[in-house]
Amino acid sequence: MIEMVPPGVRTTLMGQQDNDHAMPLDDFLTQALDLLREKPDAKEIVVERARFIRDAVANGSYDDVLALIASS
Repeated sequence: MIEMVPPGVRTTLMGQQDNDHAMPLDDFLTQALDLLREKPDAKEIVVERARFIRDAVANGSYDDVLALIASS
């Protein structure tokens, strides 16, 4: 099992198709599949656009990230 850490992605699934802050679906898929090819034994896949979310607790920015996500 590989954990996937996605950012907001421009799809109709969550109503983000017109959200300028959400990542285009094609870009997300390209990056995610590239990472899977590069690291087939990875336990976690994090595209660059989701890195700030993934690392929020470790770098002390959790409250700021949560506020940013809540306002989107």
